[in-house]
Amino acid sequence: MRKHVLFFVLIASLLAGIAACGGGSHPPVSVTVTDDGITTVAAGGSIEFLATVMNNSNQSVTWAVSGGSANGTITSAGLYTAPALVPNPASVTVTATSQADTAAVGQASITVTVSIVVSPSTAIVQTLGTTSFSAAIHGSSNQSVTWEVDGIQGGSASVGTISAGGTFQAPESVPAIASSGQTTTVSVTAVSQANPAVSGSATVTVTSPNQLAQNLPIKLGTSGGNANNVNASECESGTLGSLVTRAGTQYILSNNHVLADSDAGSLGDNIIQPGLVDTPNPCVASSGSSTVAHLSQFINLQQPSPPADAAIAQVVSGAVDSSGTIIELGDSTSGGVPTDEGPSSTVFSGTLVPNSTAVAKSGRSTGLTCSTVEAINVDGIRVQYTQGLGGPSFTAVYNNQVAINGGTFSAGGDSGSLIVAQSNAEPIALLYAGSSTDTIGAPAQTVLNNLADTSNPPNVPSFVGTSDHVVSGCTSSGADALGATAQTTASPSAAELSNAENVKNQNTPQLMTEHPAVLAVGVAGSLDRPDRAAIILFLRKGEPLVSSIPHSVAGVPTRVISVDSLPKSGALDPQSTAAFVKSAGAPGPANPTSEDLAAAKTVKEKYSASLMKQPGILGVGVTSSLDNPSEAAVMVFVETGKPHNPIPLELDGVRVRVKSTDKFRAYGWGHAKSRR
Repeated sequence: MRKHVLFFVLIASLLAGIAACGGGSHPPVSVTVTDDGITTVAAGGSIEFLATVMNNSNQSVTWAVSGGSANGTITSAGLYTAPALVPNPASVTVTATSQADTAAVGQASITVTVSIVVSPSTAIVQTLGTTSFSAAIHGSSNQSVTWEVDGIQGGSASVGTISAGGTFQAPESVPAIASSGQTTTVSVTAVSQANPAVSGSATVTVTSPNQLAQNLPIKLGTSGGNANNVNASECESGTLGSLVTRAGTQYILSNNHVLADSDAGSLGDNIIQPGLVDTPNPCVASSGSSTVAHLSQFINLQQPSPPADAAIAQVVSGAVDSSGTIIELGDSTSGGVPTDEGPSSTVFSGTLVPNSTAVAKSGRSTGLTCSTVEAINVDGIRVQYTQGLGGPSFTAVYNNQVAINGGTFSAGGDSGSLIVAQSNAEPIALLYAGSSTDTIGAPAQTVLNNLADTSNPPNVPSFVGTSDHVVSGCTSSGADALGATAQTTASPSAAELSNAENVKNQNTPQLMTEHPAVLAVGVAGSLDRPDRAAIILFLRKGEPLVSSIPHSVAGVPTRVISVDSLPKSGALDPQSTAAFVKSAGAPGPANPTSEDLAAAKTVKEKYSASLMKQPGILGVGVTSSLDNPSEAAVMVFVETGKPHNPIPLELDGVRVRVKSTDKFRAYGWGHAKSRR
């Protein structure tokens, strides 16, 4: 018996040795299918699968789609094409079978989805121009879509509108990004009505007519600049803003940094249209530009407190429209597009009321834009320049400037534009700088006075234009007249709101006794001090917003809102206050008196220098209060994210409004080839 056991052990050992030498069975054949991690494919679309056969030199496979052709087809090379309609279920299995061993099978799943293709995928449209888009829905029999522009169903006056049939009309002004000072594209999107999660988009670039090369004589508000504003890596363009005359000679008016390259230019330099950025071969003046003027005079920017960033260039005979016409600044429309017309020849002589006086400008980058004056007599505007491209840098500090609401009122390349009143086209300021919240201009009369002919006084230039007229482009049905106005958003902390609630509760009886026009008292955010809570005084509409209403109560600012009536009176809870504030809407037009504005200017001039010495302060001017639109206020611009000393709620009885912004700049930051 023991001999038999030994025999079987020897036989087993022998067989094991034979197997080790390759005499046994091979590992099983297997198939792996890969799809590069792609899990979905649009109906009608294609995706390539790859099959790898393991443990066999024959890599040939036979492909198949589960459910047959209704779920799609696949070629012998593994290219799967989804069906025109999404199958049910939408998940489809693709199988690869080894031709060497049909028992070896690999599989992968792909989900067929509905997709929308918008045609054309890109488009360039001039302001107020139109173009048509179509949408093809792949994978569904329901072809109905809803059109959006930048996520807004039907679009808006700011970004353009689109009809139910897909006809897009560009906005009146070129959209811009406030934070970067650059123009931007808009997105046209078709959303499936059957499945709103499915959409397709196209990109639209809106351009202004101001950027185009013009036949002679050219109109103003157009692209232009010094022919020498170029180096090996970049070039610059701005706006040839308006036409002035001095002692019978006509000149183009723009900025020093557009016409004289920030003090680097030489008298007699060629001024061209379009600017170097907009020539057919960018940065090459000879590739389609015309010399329309020669640099004649500029205000030196490196003097202490220059009055303005301005220059003039004598017109080449026959090269510029002698009537001073500015693109789209007319008093009527033609085919829905504003007509071209010169500004008023009379400088604005009325009272500039911040947050009330409506303005317009026509410039190279954004075309015609409309907004309101935000602050006047602004001191301490610091703007950094380089003397010529790549030259030494320096900073100019401007006083008594004009600030315009909204970072999208202008963009890089709009420098040199003439800012006029919407109501009569009278020149107000010369645009030269901006930030994410405001555009800055030098007062028009200051500009003219400082470009006088000193060799033959008192020859002060005057604007070439027409009689007073409205700027129709800012009042037409397609206008976004105040679209550039930056609305202040209040965001006080919970602790701020809690403290204000306590102060409100303690003082409501006295406030209502001393001020009979007060209907109710609540707490919400201050608009003059966005980081602070305010005591809200709801006043009966029609009652004068008397100056006796305190600017603050126990260190908490007050905010006045006029209403027809309220369903509650006395001290309001936070929920009621929020509802009533919302129903009241945005503050109405400011209406401080000229006397109040003059008083605020006196206070501003008293404290401006000391405020500007403090860290984080970018400018000090005169504005109207948003917390009480009937009052003037001192405006303090503070640098966003930078610490600053506490700013009082009032100075010598005048409210103090604080606005956060970034540094003011004369250049189109983020875009090396154009200046603001």
